[in-house]
Amino acid sequence: MTPAQRPITLHGNANERLFPVLLEVMAAISDQNLDKLLQTITRGASSVLGADRSTLFVVDRSKKQIWSKVAQGAGITEIRIPLGAGIAGSVALSGEIINIPDAYADPRFNREVDKRTGYTTRSILCMPMKDASEKIIGVFQLLNKESGAFTAEDEQLLQAFAAQAGIAVRNAILNEEIRKRMEVSETLLKVMKSVASELHIDELLKKIVNSTSEVMCAERASLFLIDPKTGDLWSKVAQGMDAMEIRIPIGVGIAGHVAMTGETINIEDAYADSRFNPEIDKRSGFRTRSMLCMPLRNDAGEVMGVMQVLNKLSGTFSEEDERLLNALGSQISISIENSRLFERVVFMQNYNSSILGSIATGVVTLGPDGRVIFINSAAEKIFSSTETGKMYDEFFNAVQNAELTSGVSKVLQGSESEYKAYHAQFLRADNDAVNANFHVLPLRDPAGKNFGLVVVADDITQEKRLMSTLCRYVTREVAERVLADRDKLKLGGDRQTVAVLFADIRNFTSISEKSTAEEIVGMLNDYFTRMMEPVFRYEGMLDKFIGDAMMAVFGAPVARQDDAQRAVMAALEMRRILSRYNRQRVARGLQPIQTGIGITKGEAITGNIGSEQRMDYTVIGDTVNVASRLESLTKSYEYKILINDQVYEDIKDRIACVDLGFAQIKGKGEGVHIYGVEEPLENRVFHRVARHFEVCSGIGDQLVTGEAIEISEGGMSFRTRAIHQPDSELDLHCKFGSEWVQFRSIVRRAGEATMGVEFLNVSPLARTKLIEFLNLKTAAATA
Repeated sequence: MTPAQRPITLHGNANERLFPVLLEVMAAISDQNLDKLLQTITRGASSVLGADRSTLFVVDRSKKQIWSKVAQGAGITEIRIPLGAGIAGSVALSGEIINIPDAYADPRFNREVDKRTGYTTRSILCMPMKDASEKIIGVFQLLNKESGAFTAEDEQLLQAFAAQAGIAVRNAILNEEIRKRMEVSETLLKVMKSVASELHIDELLKKIVNSTSEVMCAERASLFLIDPKTGDLWSKVAQGMDAMEIRIPIGVGIAGHVAMTGETINIEDAYADSRFNPEIDKRSGFRTRSMLCMPLRNDAGEVMGVMQVLNKLSGTFSEEDERLLNALGSQISISIENSRLFERVVFMQNYNSSILGSIATGVVTLGPDGRVIFINSAAEKIFSSTETGKMYDEFFNAVQNAELTSGVSKVLQGSESEYKAYHAQFLRADNDAVNANFHVLPLRDPAGKNFGLVVVADDITQEKRLMSTLCRYVTREVAERVLADRDKLKLGGDRQTVAVLFADIRNFTSISEKSTAEEIVGMLNDYFTRMMEPVFRYEGMLDKFIGDAMMAVFGAPVARQDDAQRAVMAALEMRRILSRYNRQRVARGLQPIQTGIGITKGEAITGNIGSEQRMDYTVIGDTVNVASRLESLTKSYEYKILINDQVYEDIKDRIACVDLGFAQIKGKGEGVHIYGVEEPLENRVFHRVARHFEVCSGIGDQLVTGEAIEISEGGMSFRTRAIHQPDSELDLHCKFGSEWVQFRSIVRRAGEATMGVEFLNVSPLARTKLIEFLNLKTAAATA
């Protein structure tokens, strides 16, 4: 168990310091401002641990760096450090906790930082911040404990704080990413609206450049076109140079180089690049730092111009920026080539149709009158229709899909801003059903006038079938996590800690010999159905059935801290259910089932094994083998649930166990320390005792005499002339020696002259008399 997984015990004073800071962090989350949250967390860390300065570095894996915008005492500025560099960078890679009482006595400390800042570092506490999946997402670095060095208690306190902060930061980062994507999408939509609404090409390009600098988060943007007469590049639109025209020979400067080679150039420091021409900065008075320059191509793929954005507002331009600028550049090129509005509109319609036709999402557009205008190929498959011009209620088969049709109608009429339906079922005209997610949105022009709507449909039929299949093996929660990470469905494995449970039926061969094949299959299906329920209840995964045995795994594909405890709780529940099932079998005159269960915890290889055409998700390794061996050992012990020492360590304070010492297991050179799990009394398997004694059965005082055949703690069978239907309740009077004992019972089996019943709610006195009678007869039979 890793340090992050161990329960963290904090004393009262620590909790008092930590609680108000966590409240402040929770308040900062509601603002959905990452910078503010990081400042609040950093300030809180200093406050809780009494540190002079603290820094929270966030891991940027795409750039293999850690960065921080919150360094107390040194202003709010962005600091970037390569992964592995320095103490913080080392912690980000290794995940270890570094506590340095004397920084200058530690060779890992870089004194140059203190020399540059004038600050004197005495003590350092550096610790990783992890998310819920134990992935390192940041590093805390605290400097100069106000009183002495950082202690082990400080480490625990920071560890508890970091666990909560990690959740908050992960959520804030996701919110920030979503917010940025939404902003980008809105800006792209704004650019497209500008293209659609502007008639004059010069004004159109100005709007595009302004929108480009906005969406790229750049200080300036410029658009250069190739002059076909001179072969030079000249600036059609350049922000900050409204009254200036710039001409550059092809091959000169960054823009000239891009125009000549057709390659994209992304420069972090323009003045460090020999291709950069500083003369433009001298003439304009602008200082260029970072630059992203990309060619604009016409339909023939020829370079027709260059799009250039300067000085990313935060950091440098990324690969995502390159993709975004490339998308914008495509629209710019189309606008330049199509000078007439009609030609541009036609081209854009074809372009959008091509995109929509290539995606797997179904798209249907309606005009303001509700008639279908456009259907892409995916929508044709989902709705099983290719006909445009139909009214929406006919197209969507309103009689069988009333909810979807009603949603479309409300959005079309403007009474609803949108309509969403998830995991909905669409019935086609031929009654074939499709499972899909639907999203209906209005279409409006720049003036806000409604000109129709779009229906977006994602076919999830295959996903639902896959979910249904997965739910036969794991809980729905686990299935949803697996589907969210499709890499888990590929061949390959990972090493992780799991708990493995093996359960097997005892004397199955003798049971099989006394039953037909159909009876055995029915019994196994009945038995496994009951045994699977506690496995799923405690969030385990059914790995496989092996004849009359079953194997379950706790901790894969989704790991939890209490996997071993869940496995043992499932085993106890399996034994409880088996006990009830056996009472029913005995009452029906059937032999009770006895089982053994072995549980181990340890490392195993988990993953998909097989081929791309047929694979099984399973676990393999010594942990699995030992679990199977422990199950076999239950034949030799009173305890029918055996566990290894790792499971025992996890449950010893919660579940009663008995130390059984070391046992030699096949395939293991050394003995394995095993423990038996104590079970409640009601989990026992009842043994039937053949004995003849007088019985009276019936309801109230309407009793019929009979003679006992067999009896156990769970029920009995007897000969009788009485007629009762299965599942009906009756009173039963048994003559134990000279004493009559009464039981309430339910009929489980009713024949022509025999009956099998199960005892219900046996009173303590009646149970005592029953056990004494059974022990007496058993002892006599043994003697």
